[in-house]
Amino acid sequence: MKGFSEMGDKQSPKTGSDRESGPNQAIQTGQGVQEMAKKIEIGMVVEADEGDLGQEDISEAKVTDIVHDQAGNVEIIVAEKGTIFRKQLDIPVERIQSVVQETGGNKPSGSPSKVTISASEEEVDALTAVEREAFPPEDLTRRKYGDDLLDVTGKALPTDVGLRRLEDESGLDGDTSAQRTGNLHGTLETENAREREGSTDAAGGDDKTEVFQVLGPGLLSGMAGNDASAVASYSLDGAQNGYGHLWLMLLSTPLLQAVQFACAKIGRIQQKGLAEILRDHYGRKVAVPAAMLLIVANIALIAADLVAISTGIELITGLWWAWFTVPIALTLWYLTVYQSFDAIKKIFLAMSMVFVAYIITAFFSKPDWGAVLTSTFVPHVDFGFASISTAVALLGATISPYTIFWQVQGEKEEKRSGSTKRKFRLAAIDIAAGVVSGNLIAYFIIVSTAATLFTKHQEIHTALDAARALEPLVGPFAKYLFALGLIGAGLIAIPVLLASASYGVAGTIGWPSGLSKKPWQNEASI
Repeated sequence: MKGFSEMGDKQSPKTGSDRESGPNQAIQTGQGVQEMAKKIEIGMVVEADEGDLGQEDISEAKVTDIVHDQAGNVEIIVAEKGTIFRKQLDIPVERIQSVVQETGGNKPSGSPSKVTISASEEEVDALTAVEREAFPPEDLTRRKYGDDLLDVTGKALPTDVGLRRLEDESGLDGDTSAQRTGNLHGTLETENAREREGSTDAAGGDDKTEVFQVLGPGLLSGMAGNDASAVASYSLDGAQNGYGHLWLMLLSTPLLQAVQFACAKIGRIQQKGLAEILRDHYGRKVAVPAAMLLIVANIALIAADLVAISTGIELITGLWWAWFTVPIALTLWYLTVYQSFDAIKKIFLAMSMVFVAYIITAFFSKPDWGAVLTSTFVPHVDFGFASISTAVALLGATISPYTIFWQVQGEKEEKRSGSTKRKFRLAAIDIAAGVVSGNLIAYFIIVSTAATLFTKHQEIHTALDAARALEPLVGPFAKYLFALGLIGAGLIAIPVLLASASYGVAGTIGWPSGLSKKPWQNEASI
């Protein structure tokens, strides 16, 4: 929760006898909830003790209405957050923990009238992105004993499970205390299962972690690297140089793994985005140009991907590509802004399966597998201009700036269980899955175009040209598969491009950002 000194000079209007000169009045919980509630006025700032109501955002949650029961007691306070993405919350009076009022002319700078409510990270995360919503009434015993009496007992008399939990909570991994001190709901069974399996990992390791808990920003980063411009670069390379640059894909794999893992470690330890780190360590003179270059490049790539998706659909359906551009753009924008990070992750991990189309296309192309393997493990160096230029384009398409910004922020937001060492291990697995699968897709794109277009001496300029050129050589099925892969590449890349651009802008300016938050929680970054 943000301290008073960070809140600025935002004030609510001073009205009534409670605004007379004098020191600030801090009304504590022990004086009674109703007594505190009577001091609440329209315009007071509302913050949560644990959950994030957007305290670090430009716009703050404020009281807009106070609902009384028939006896005249305060029953509900209504808070509103957001300027464009508005969210209304009905907060039961039982959740009020404290009220701080500004008073008279002696108000200290940066101490606004404020209502603090009881709300955990989990409760805030469960709120929807839109519409009016109500917090459930809170049992006052929770305030004294926590979410679960078992949680208190486990910490007072720790068992082996409790010891592992306490060790996780004390890990110096940069997570917030709210993330480290959740209750035992949903985790006790997992811990007991680990005990039954004889796990000796004190950090709570589990080799049978669910796939969606392991795979996340790393896999999406690897898949998003194969955007429409990258597919065009790989297709052009295969058409011009045959199998000659396959060894570069093998060489770039550990290089990309090292870059992405370094980014993941930075995000996990610093708990900041790359733009924030550049601003903090090198100042705006470095952060602003870096963000501008990222934005310009991402806008160009987003436009190219939208055209590629639309023309790919045109190739399959025969309908004019312009009809699809705006609906696709709006759909992807909606998913990026309104869906949670976990939902986005699952949607686009499922969509990444379309990349199998490139592997199938490569086998339909019937390449010389002996020559393919030789070119993969034996470097072939050609100092011709065409060879060097396509090699540079190939490596540039493999290691992209926007995936670096994405990886740092993605690892910061990814909720991984266990100690810092375990989180790094899971991140390494996640990144390895993305790097290997992404480069493998690029590898087969080169193989398919080399086996067909290079041997037939056909020239192409775009990935769509490659798809069309495959039809007379391999058949219409290959053309449709190649176009389907192109569509999937754009659909996965655009949200990553949008998000990484917003990370660059928000981090440079100092606004909050993150796909794990609702739009009303960090409206300034949208």
